[in-house]
Amino acid sequence: MSIKVMVVDDSPFSRMMIGEALSGAGYEIVGEADSLDSLIETYNNCKPDVVTMDIAMPGADGFECSRELRRNDPKAKIILVSSMKDEDSEAEAKRIGVSGYIQKPVDGETLIQVIKNVMSPDSLFEQLMERGLETFKEALAQNVTRMAKTPVIFNPIENSDSPYISQGITAVIGIIGQSTGSMIMDLSPDAAEKITEAMLRRPSKNREEVLAMVAELANIIAGIACSMLNKKDKAFALRVSPPSLFHGNNAEIISPSLKIQRSLAGTDFGSIFLGVGFKKGSKLWM
Repeated sequence: MSIKVMVVDDSPFSRMMIGEALSGAGYEIVGEADSLDSLIETYNNCKPDVVTMDIAMPGADGFECSRELRRNDPKAKIILVSSMKDEDSEAEAKRIGVSGYIQKPVDGETLIQVIKNVMSPDSLFEQLMERGLETFKEALAQNVTRMAKTPVIFNPIENSDSPYISQGITAVIGIIGQSTGSMIMDLSPDAAEKITEAMLRRPSKNREEVLAMVAELANIIAGIACSMLNKKDKAFALRVSPPSLFHGNNAEIISPSLKIQRSLAGTDFGSIFLGVGFKKGSKLWM
């Protein structure tokens, strides 16, 4: 059963371009509108699964049209398709409850992928959960081997549902995008010291240098892993936040809001705990 799409744009040419791209991919264009005047009646008559919405239209713009459409049907799935895209317009789209937002000129494949993900958000999350840990393991192995000249071998963690006790230094990287999440990297002070020495090719001068190394290594691993995932599917739209660093003895590593997938990397310098977790998102921005 094909997905039914309604195209809202004041430009006949834009409506034609979007319509032909989607029709060629097997989507059914069930309605068109060029302003707020015809929007609600057309929507109620054709009952689309998803609506593409331009922003710059005469009279009521795409934001006002989206608000009215959501008042008419709170479950309406709207994808903004516009040459306008900045922080303010994204913030307004989120307030309204827009499901997706892509920028003109429209790439047909990108629009099709966003529609698929809007219609099946669980599918995108399941892909991320399936690929996430393995991708982060690959990024850790490549970069620790390259930067510290030590081989990495991953071992399963027994009793993976029980709390993990920190070895002494923990870096936490926040991940934002279609799904939000965290990467946790934990290692002992001795392992961190040895890795720092291998990377600098000299002993560390102080503890601050060692902690700085851990934070930077975690940042590099998370950034490269997110880039690798984004290359596999642009809809992930993953980005990393600056690392948070914790150090002390016998601290439990827990994440109440996320189910963390875990692995333990063995190196010549000691073990490195790697934990990665995500939770479902609801917006798609491209």
